[in-house]
Amino acid sequence: MTRSTESVVGASDEAGTTLSRIPLRHSLTFKQAAVTLLVVLLLGLSVGTLELLLDWRAMRVEVRENLEHTLDLVEGSAAEALYQLNPELGSRVVDGLLVFDPVRYVELRDDFGRVLASHERPPLAASAFHRWSGLFADMTDFSRPLRQVEPDGARTEVGVLRVELSPERLTERFLQQATRSAFFGVARAVAISLLVVILFYLMITRPLLRLARAVAEIDPARPGYWPTPELRGHGRDELGLLLAHLRRLLDASQDGLDQRDRAQAELTALTRELEQRVRERTQALEQALSDLEIRKDEVEHAFEELDWTHRRLSEANRLLLESHAYARRIQSSMLPDPAALGDDVGEVRVHWEPLHLVGGDWYWLERRGDQCLILLADCTGHGVPGAFVTLVLASVTEQVLRETPVWEPATILADIDRRVRRRLRQDRSSDWTGLDSDDGLDAAVLLWDAGAPTLEFASVGGIPLLCLDPDKGITTIRGTRGHLGYQSLKPPDAIAGRRIAVPPGAILYLLTDGLTDQMGGAPRRLLGRRRVVEWLESHAALGLSDQIEGLCRMLADYRADEPRRDDMTLIAFRPGSDIGVK
Repeated sequence: MTRSTESVVGASDEAGTTLSRIPLRHSLTFKQAAVTLLVVLLLGLSVGTLELLLDWRAMRVEVRENLEHTLDLVEGSAAEALYQLNPELGSRVVDGLLVFDPVRYVELRDDFGRVLASHERPPLAASAFHRWSGLFADMTDFSRPLRQVEPDGARTEVGVLRVELSPERLTERFLQQATRSAFFGVARAVAISLLVVILFYLMITRPLLRLARAVAEIDPARPGYWPTPELRGHGRDELGLLLAHLRRLLDASQDGLDQRDRAQAELTALTRELEQRVRERTQALEQALSDLEIRKDEVEHAFEELDWTHRRLSEANRLLLESHAYARRIQSSMLPDPAALGDDVGEVRVHWEPLHLVGGDWYWLERRGDQCLILLADCTGHGVPGAFVTLVLASVTEQVLRETPVWEPATILADIDRRVRRRLRQDRSSDWTGLDSDDGLDAAVLLWDAGAPTLEFASVGGIPLLCLDPDKGITTIRGTRGHLGYQSLKPPDAIAGRRIAVPPGAILYLLTDGLTDQMGGAPRRLLGRRRVVEWLESHAALGLSDQIEGLCRMLADYRADEPRRDDMTLIAFRPGSDIGVK
């Protein structure tokens, strides 16, 4: 006998021994019997309780109906005995009612309250049933008024027939009947349980034990060669289905074992092949490591050059940032002092914020005698290119203001247009100059005489004048369409000047499109001039500095994570108290 055979026989013997040693309380038969008995007893108890309740109610009805029927039978005799005052006849009526077993006491009483006849049955001996006498305690006393028919047909009341029932006798009778029913119910439950257990054992438990013993004989090394046991009568039920699934499982296990053996053989061959490949790859890796050592020096040299280049870039970036910072100082120095207009011309506040360190927005404030001038320009681009255009504009503006004897906003803008074109050599075609530059600006000029009731305004491009009347809200005053200084665009045919009457307490605003062309909100869209106007109207009571700070916060909240797109400049001007008084 081989070792595998010995293991199979040992496993089979061990399985058979284990099955034969299952304690009775753990066996499937015992569990089936216990569960069946419990279920039947519970059902019997429930049904018995319901039957007991129904019997109790039926007995109460039966006792009441029988007694009423008996009283109907003796009513005439009892009335006759009372009418004739015949004790002998009354005694026969009373004794006749005591034949009814539950009756304990009977009496005949005339209409004067005198007892004509009575009889009381001796009480029953003490019994365990008597403690349940309350089941019938509410139906022990019955009375029947007795009437005698007179010769003239009238009915005369002659007395009362009173019957008292014994609740102990009724209870004893009822409980004896209930005890018999309970005994037969328990016997019926036990008999049904035994029958069900026998059927379960023959139909389920015994085939399962046979299948379990057969399963214990399966050879783990050769599960596919297991002889399938025969379960008679179970070919098409659940046990037959279980046996079929077990057969397929063992066949699949055998296929898996066969595939494992084949895979193991293939794995052995593959292992030898891999070992050969590892030896070849190891040799190749050693050669690659040798080559890597050679290239290591080349990489280290390349990293040194990269580090040198990085240091040069850092230095160039530092110099560029320093240049931008210096350029900002230069551009800032070209801006006027907000107090350049003097103290008697009202309040002026300026917010100038380039997109980068330098920008293409530029403004100028100047006073000559009683004339006060505010100029705001938005030059091409932003950053360094825009800043260079502002340098040209600053130089041109200074010349125009110095050489013009009488300031007029439209004339000043026209002169700035001509001089910028000439300074940038954009007054001729690019074919003649050899340059392809095309730079220019939008600009607005606000001019007034100190103490005068009106202002003069002119604008070319997209810089409007916002006039905030405390009583009427903001009025937007636009200038002439076009642009200044561009080579590709003709100068405006005529720059319109506007004379504006300023109401008392009014505030004037000049702003570039960098404030209104900001992206943000939900859904994502441009801010627009309308929202800026609405905000200024709703915060008109604030001072100019507070207005500018609040507007900047509103713009930041609107943008959220969106970056700014252009330079921003806002000039807020509140004329003196003498302006607007005529």
